[in-house]
Amino acid sequence: MTIYRGFAYLYAKGPYPRYSERMTELLPSVLERFGLKPETVLDLACGEGTFAVRMAKKGFKVTGVDLSSHLLQLARERAKKENVNVEFLLQDMRSLPFEEGYDLVTCWYDSLNYLLETEDLEKAFTGIYRALKRGGLFIFDMNTIYGLAVIWQRHPCYVQQDTSELFEIHRPGYDFEKNIATLRITGFIKEGNGWARIDEEHRERGYSLEEIRQCLKKVGLKELACWGDLRELSEPKPDSGRVWFVTRK
Repeated sequence: MTIYRGFAYLYAKGPYPRYSERMTELLPSVLERFGLKPETVLDLACGEGTFAVRMAKKGFKVTGVDLSSHLLQLARERAKKENVNVEFLLQDMRSLPFEEGYDLVTCWYDSLNYLLETEDLEKAFTGIYRALKRGGLFIFDMNTIYGLAVIWQRHPCYVQQDTSELFEIHRPGYDFEKNIATLRITGFIKEGNGWARIDEEHRERGYSLEEIRQCLKKVGLKELACWGDLRELSEPKPDSGRVWFVTRK
């Protein structure tokens, strides 16, 4: 099943882009903390472009990469509306073609959890290492096993959006043997006098911190920080649902 197809519209209209907005607000203090003044930014799994466009408006030269042509179409429309120049590319993060072109690489909103095999995570990290200039930073977040196995599962079914134009419900599940969470999304979008139905299944793998660190170390990315709260810059806790890593080439 192709994801982020019909769901792309629901994603852009929903609360999801707010996360990218928060990352734009919190990122400057992180960059200052590690003494990086980037000029070039590669945003992986850029989605509908909120983060990439906001960074471009701040004066950075930004490239956005995503595997969904539908989200990229929305991203290009956003950049045009905001009157900024962002290069958006249809690209799998497991086979990045870039060579030492970026001061900063970002990957937000647990996009790396969509890589269900350790081998695929290593491939992504390898491409990111190549894409970074010497001394450049790779900053990313991932859902933890606790986040996927416990926090995601608190409600067997819940309404994510409900307006006069759209309706979206989520039904999560978790495979404890494989550490894979499944989120079944059903949405309805108003079309004239009727409604168009959308069904997608999203799967994310929970990786332990040690598994993530082993992959980073294997490709040569040096861990500078790992936080369970990006606002407080605090250490991950057993019940942290998400972690943020800062790494350097």
